[in-house]
Amino acid sequence: MAKSKHTWWLDGDLGELVVDGFGGTGLSADDAAMKARAQESLQHAEYRLDTHQNRYDLIDAVLALKRSMQTRLEHLDVIYGFKQYPHAKTHGWLGVLEGWGAVRQRMLRRMNRLRNAVEHDGADPPSLDECEDYREVVWWFLKATSPLLEPIADMDFIWGRARGSCDITYNPLRIDLRGNFAPEQLSDSSLPGWMEFRTMPALALKYKGQDTPLYVKEDGRYYVCGHSADWVSAQPFLKAALSVME
Repeated sequence: MAKSKHTWWLDGDLGELVVDGFGGTGLSADDAAMKARAQESLQHAEYRLDTHQNRYDLIDAVLALKRSMQTRLEHLDVIYGFKQYPHAKTHGWLGVLEGWGAVRQRMLRRMNRLRNAVEHDGADPPSLDECEDYREVVWWFLKATSPLLEPIADMDFIWGRARGSCDITYNPLRIDLRGNFAPEQLSDSSLPGWMEFRTMPALALKYKGQDTPLYVKEDGRYYVCGHSADWVSAQPFLKAALSVME
């Protein structure tokens, strides 16, 4: 393997990857405020449905439920930058979340269409029973996405013969990787489904400053430092991180 080359590929099949430790930064004050706003809108809808049940209350509840969902989506967009994913243009932000396995979007989209009809077209609100169903859908949406508000910033992993760690930034998405990898996990040419990385000089004190991949003869692996070339190449590690946040 020529050490002067700075573009390499890692096997994209992380099915056997085990997260061996991780860390995060927790909620900032701004994050906590946005999280509270989504919850407050849900609570307002619950108040309307529990104590009032005329036409105005049902309309107000529908609008509050949509506001709760939209506030959470905007919060997640700040963290994850949905606009960087091309399929967000065709499938929407909910489509991105569904692709990650975080939510199922059918009922959420239906509620969004209902809210638009009620607010902009003067349509009648749904029945109380239907509003109760939508309340439950939004409650589950907030619950399912709550772990995503505190994304992990770094993780250690075991992946076959590989041992390594990575730092994760989400907006824009980038994986900074370092570790020891088996020769069969690394390629100097593009392969279908493999992750493209830009290698960097070694960070470990023992090899500091040397070009990577660096073959370590005593254990038959390559020491690699690098970062994902684009959002596509970062996806397998992103999904591994998301699985920890569930």
